[in-house]
Parts: sequence; structure tokens; C-alpha cells
Amino acid sequence: MGEKDMTSQFTLDKNTNVAFFDVGEAAPDAKIEVASVSDFLGLRSQVLVRIDATNGTVLGLIIEDYRAFRRELVMKYVAFRLGKIVDLLICSVRGYVAQNYANRRQLIAAH
Repeated sequence: MGEKDMTSQFTLDKNTNVAFFDVGEAAPDAKIEVASVSDFLGLRSQVLVRIDATNGTVLGLIIEDYRAFRRELVMKYVAFRLGKIVDLLICSVRGYVAQNYANRRQLIAAH
């Protein structure tokens, strides 16, 4: 799917404790959608993915209660560095999005 390198930009809003991991920019024709991927990732923390639905591209993650998310990951994956874990999560989410949006496009094209 021609995904770019795994350079992400991290922003944490200290007032709300919401974190943003941006991994791509939306195309000019983008229709932005947000979906929960917490269950898919097996996490209790609320993790949302921002998607360019028009092009099936993952733009980033939104993590509510970042401190709790970080604690959950450290407990779950104590041997990994947090940055690598987020990269792994983004790769997993990209695969999930690619599969779901390909299926969705096939259903739309069939009608």
C-alpha cells in the first residue's frame, strides 16, 4: 500500500491528558473518519485511529488518558520501549484499516 516510513509526531495535551501520534497528512480530497481500535489492539485504554477514508490511509492515533495507556503498555510489554510499541500499534492499525476499507470498497462497488 505504499506507506511512508514510520516517522511519527507525538503531541500530548497536558490539560486533557490526550495524546496524538500523527503519522501522515490527509490528501486534499480526504474524508476524515475516526474509529476505535482498542478492542482490536486488546487494550482497555481508549485508542482511536484517524483515517483518510477516501484513500484508506492511517493519519494517526488519538489516545485518551495517555498516562493510563502508558501504564497499561508498560505492564503488558515491559521489555519494549514505548516508541517501538507505538510503531507496532500503528503498523497493526494500518493493516486493520487497509483490510476493512478494502472490504468496504468491494461492497460499495458490488452495488
